[in-house]
Amino acid sequence: MWIKSIELFQIKMPLNFTFKTSQTSLNHRETIVIRAVDELGNTGYGEVVAFNEPFYSSELLMDSKSVLINSYIPWVVNREIKHPFELHKWIDLTYPMAIAGLENALLDLFARRQQQPIMDVVFAEATHDRIAAGIVLGDLDISSLMQQIDYFQKEGYIRFKIKIKPEDGFFKLKLIKEKYPDLKLLADANRSYELQQMHELKKLDQLDLLCIEEPLASMDLLAYQKLQKEIKVPICLDESIQTVDDLKKAIQLQACKVVNLKIGRIGGMYYAKQMIEICRENNILYWIGSMVESGISKILHVHLASLKDTYIPGDLAPSRRYFQKDIIKPEIIVENGMIQVPTGCGLGVEIEESSLNDYTIDHIRMVGG
Repeated sequence: MWIKSIELFQIKMPLNFTFKTSQTSLNHRETIVIRAVDELGNTGYGEVVAFNEPFYSSELLMDSKSVLINSYIPWVVNREIKHPFELHKWIDLTYPMAIAGLENALLDLFARRQQQPIMDVVFAEATHDRIAAGIVLGDLDISSLMQQIDYFQKEGYIRFKIKIKPEDGFFKLKLIKEKYPDLKLLADANRSYELQQMHELKKLDQLDLLCIEEPLASMDLLAYQKLQKEIKVPICLDESIQTVDDLKKAIQLQACKVVNLKIGRIGGMYYAKQMIEICRENNILYWIGSMVESGISKILHVHLASLKDTYIPGDLAPSRRYFQKDIIKPEIIVENGMIQVPTGCGLGVEIEESSLNDYTIDHIRMVGG
């Protein structure tokens, strides 16, 4: 396929609530939507999910935008690309979220040209038609947490991830477990504990958690090796696993038992497929997370979460939980705790152009010379 033009839409989407973690709080989400157009007029969409501040990764949104404009896009436009994964032959992982957004747009475009769903293009295996949704609850007071759990349980959710910090993490989780003993519960510490606080993390062994995600402030895998030897709760690594080599090293060190895969963090579906295969070969549990992101990136994670051997329901909730209006149609909807996986070509959804335009704060279109 020949790439005739690529557009960048920097968007700013107000959130329905302030999302709090131990590291930051958000009341709106800025990302970059990428639209790729081929010589036949077909289009594909991807999303760059970097943040404006370095609380999650060192790649900032303006870094992603700059490298796309000055390097990646000029290489792609007016060029024939046989398969989107060709990008990874010449682009390294210095800016994984930028390359993932571009790859995702080209992959959506490629799958639409082939008149195939995106998972058929990447994975030659059976997938679920529906997936269970999962809820992430921020670092809230205990009363608010209980109210939220009550509400979402009635909506059919069975898996909850709670953002915690050392000061009150165990206290909150213990109260939740006492009230909801059968709840599928995991904790996300967002790197807020030090290894010297192992005694606090050991307390979590009492609570039968599915896993504890990114507990340590240090991303040193040797520190995680020490911690996993001392605690029973499975450690889940997220942002500590940036590359295939990181995953291989973590497995070699027995530094974790679970991995949370997010397409933007690791550089695209090309690397997601490799990591899933490595997890399967080494009996490492994996599941599909997501970030605070628009439906373009979120629906791609819905597709990936439809693989039949994922460990737990992902961080996948309805569009209206985060935004008054998403930029995809149909939006992501949860009914009785389940999400329908789209069956159409590519991502299987269309773009709501009016919403995209309403949220856009900067637009750039690049064409070949």
